[in-house]
Amino acid sequence: MIRLSVPGRAPSASNRHAGTAGVAAGRCACRVVVSGVALLIAATAGPALAQSTDRVVATDGTFTGKITAVTPNEVQIEDRAGEIRRVAVDRIRDVQFAGEPQSLRSARGMLSRGRAAEALEEIAKVEAAELDGAEPTVLADMDYVKAVAAGRVALVTGADPRDAGRLVNDFLQKHPESHHLYDVQELLGDLLARAGRADNALAAYSQMAKGPPAFKVRAAAAKARMLLDQQKHREALAEFDAALAVDAGDEASGAQKRAAALGRARSLIGLGRHDDAIGVVTTVIDQSDPEEGDALAAAYDTLGVAYRSAGRDQDALIAFLTVDLVYNGSPEAHAEALWNLVELWERARNPERAREARATLDASYPGSRWAKQAAGKSS
Repeated sequence: MIRLSVPGRAPSASNRHAGTAGVAAGRCACRVVVSGVALLIAATAGPALAQSTDRVVATDGTFTGKITAVTPNEVQIEDRAGEIRRVAVDRIRDVQFAGEPQSLRSARGMLSRGRAAEALEEIAKVEAAELDGAEPTVLADMDYVKAVAAGRVALVTGADPRDAGRLVNDFLQKHPESHHLYDVQELLGDLLARAGRADNALAAYSQMAKGPPAFKVRAAAAKARMLLDQQKHREALAEFDAALAVDAGDEASGAQKRAAALGRARSLIGLGRHDDAIGVVTTVIDQSDPEEGDALAAAYDTLGVAYRSAGRDQDALIAFLTVDLVYNGSPEAHAEALWNLVELWERARNPERAREARATLDASYPGSRWAKQAAGKSS
């Protein structure tokens, strides 16, 4: 019988597997209730097109009024009293425009939740008549969703990045003052890196360093990630250290530094320093807010990889199960966890659980690189 134990925030009862499943069931029940309430609100609130004001949703509140200026570094919004608030891009979660098509808003939300393929389908529902007389900011966001969704789909599926790269580059040329600029520069760098154009990728990443401190951290981490993908672990480790050394103590930078720390752990794994990597990830888990689902999913995936590399399959199983049962809202992280679970359950001589994980992977993320890797191994 396999005994499972979870470090950090995961359950620690004697029957740890059941404990993890119980936590997951509780969270799933909460999600069902919340989803039901959301549907009820949506049914009674009327269409989103009725929104008569612009809205900036930030980490420290929601501001309504009229957007008066948009730049790569901030969005300015004037409230009813005539006061202008300047919201830095590293604090922005979403910008909603009065009168924008509902499908545009929905697609943008899908993008933020990692559902790029669904965002592409949703943005295609916007009809030309809905854009008659639309503000330039609305048209720019249409271009943003189309380009970014295409780019992220290419990265996730392993498709040729060149077509998506052209869309992304066109967006940057047409909308140099967009508040999405730094995010799109990072995506362009990722696509260039995937295409083998390392120098161009570095130039794209460098543009992010012109932004607020959190983007300086992201710029250094993006360079490190490219090196990590090239299996240049020592060079990647140095770049991740540079990201962590950026002089910034704000909340947004802290989140980016935790992400960089996970990249650093992957570099340590590549260098065979498994205990060091496990220590880094455990610290990240301890420092993360329980509501940071995407961050914790990435952390437990990294922990699972570290345990697998160290030959600790039982510990790896519980790390990946934590993603599958608790932090499964991040498509990329969940797909990676499922792929690992397929292999680990097979090695544990539990073919039924392996088939279940494989079925979930194929059904939920059929176009992902993880599903393709699983298909390649079984063919």
